[in-house]
Amino acid sequence: MIKNWIFIVLVCIPGLLVLLWLGSWQLQRLAWKENLINEIANRLNSVPGDMPMYPTFKNHNYFMTNIEGQIQSDSIHVLTSTKKIGPGFRVISPAILKDGRSILIDRGIIPEKDKNLSLGLGENSITGYLLWPNETDYFTPEPNLEKNIWFARDLEKMASFLRTEKVLLVATKLQQGSNFNVQNPTINIPNNHLQYAITWFLMGGLWLAMSVYFFFKNVRKRID
Repeated sequence: MIKNWIFIVLVCIPGLLVLLWLGSWQLQRLAWKENLINEIANRLNSVPGDMPMYPTFKNHNYFMTNIEGQIQSDSIHVLTSTKKIGPGFRVISPAILKDGRSILIDRGIIPEKDKNLSLGLGENSITGYLLWPNETDYFTPEPNLEKNIWFARDLEKMASFLRTEKVLLVATKLQQGSNFNVQNPTINIPNNHLQYAITWFLMGGLWLAMSVYFFFKNVRKRID
């Protein structure tokens, strides 16, 4: 009988507490993620403001702004795919602002067949949101510079290649060719914490049920 209680104290209860803590932690993460998404949604739906002099990820991610700038000829083509147009390229171009600063403009997506067409340059009034994308990982291939095919948006590498500030404006409105697909502001932030919390709580319930089952099973064996 003593061994059974040792099992409860050393195995059952600590394991149950750990699983319940993991579920509660995921609920806390859920609340944090929902607040973050709501904050970003409010920024995207706000009236565009002036371009910050020194934009930062902490203070200006998804910040809506208007700029006047000269779109330059050099562009980066990032391989992508959408339901609307299928395979295509996200076009990243440098733009020189009126104050002389040079930043990156995500102009939208073109179909794969339009890769070598003229994309329109020069003076432009652009509305969009600032973004610090983090799309690369250990498995992301290096860009094919000869064919101008990049496989993810890497802000630091793109800015270095096009000799601009490490600032990216994703355009939601600008004057350019009809072959562009300018995307609406979107929040691509996964939020699976509720599913994770439910999973941990279900595992906690299963752990408790199994522990109770084995406890009483051993008790019956000793009685018999």
